[in-house]
Amino acid sequence: MASIRKRGKTWGYRISYKDVDGNYKVKEKSGFALKRLAEEAAREAEVELQRGSAMDKSSTTLLDYYRYWIKTYKAGKHAQVTEERYSTIERHLQNYFGEAKLLTGITRTQWQRFLNDFGEGRARETVSKLNSYVRSMADSAVADRIIYSNFTTGAVLTGSRPSKDKIKFLQDDDLSKLKDYASQKASMDAMWGYIVVTGILTGARLSEIVGLTWADIDIGNATIDINKSWDYVHGGFFKDTKTDHSRRVIDIPAELVNLLKRLKKQQAELNLAQGYRDEDQLVFRNSRHIVVGDAGVNKSLKRAEDKLGITNPITFHGLRHSHVSYLLAKGVDIAYISKRLGHANITITLGVYSHLLESTQKAQVAITLQALKSL
Repeated sequence: MASIRKRGKTWGYRISYKDVDGNYKVKEKSGFALKRLAEEAAREAEVELQRGSAMDKSSTTLLDYYRYWIKTYKAGKHAQVTEERYSTIERHLQNYFGEAKLLTGITRTQWQRFLNDFGEGRARETVSKLNSYVRSMADSAVADRIIYSNFTTGAVLTGSRPSKDKIKFLQDDDLSKLKDYASQKASMDAMWGYIVVTGILTGARLSEIVGLTWADIDIGNATIDINKSWDYVHGGFFKDTKTDHSRRVIDIPAELVNLLKRLKKQQAELNLAQGYRDEDQLVFRNSRHIVVGDAGVNKSLKRAEDKLGITNPITFHGLRHSHVSYLLAKGVDIAYISKRLGHANITITLGVYSHLLESTQKAQVAITLQALKSL
């Protein structure tokens, strides 16, 4: 039972409890302006302590420990889309194992059966993500001495492998046509044009592009500093990049530099005429002072592709693939491309674009044989 006490002008609580090893400990916290706030915090602390003390081999269920692990180690520490994944995984575990399944009762075989079932009709990447979360949770349970081994060890990932056809990109002539058309159409009322050209010439993700501010654009050095992104899914606000390695500086061609100069001039003139001041200084905020999201950009992109007679249209993310395809065809080193994309290492880039390297590898064979011939 918590004891509530007042010290000076603030309130605090003190709780004595026994941990899972039977040792007596004290948890206390002060600084609450009202007694009621201290009492509420104490009740929440008691619930957590009771849950923690209940974490033993005989009573801990899979879902109890999963919820405890998420709240302790994951919740509130990641992007909203990642936070939403936690509850989705919980639902899948609940549907298959139920609320009463003990953590100690899950064997490697049972886990593999779950993955087999879960993988039906799903991509292998989806199965891999779920398995990785549960694997980390099980590692934590081993460290807490609730289970002796990780039941996900050696699990065989199920689900469908991504096919080569899944990576869609435009051929060089179509990509060039689209770039020129988008550049011509680009305006404050057709912001999609500026965004599409930027995507083609940088290979950046849409959230990275629309999250750019004018401070990120170095006109003199012809670079773009990608250090954040924009969450257009949950109402529009700055967020972290996809990974730490996604933070990067990209060199841009003179064509894009000039286009961005044009946009900055148009934006400044319109904002002055409307008496509008953008506190965020977003590069791609349009004439209605909004940032176009994924649906809007892809809708405009589709219309442009139809207009140009492009028979194998792509979405905006396909511009990233097209950027890579074009650079590979021009003989650009894969290691530089990897850094340009913001991948953690070249292995990731090779894993995604290995089939695009086939044609360039043939050219490299000829160069290699010629070089060896002259040895």
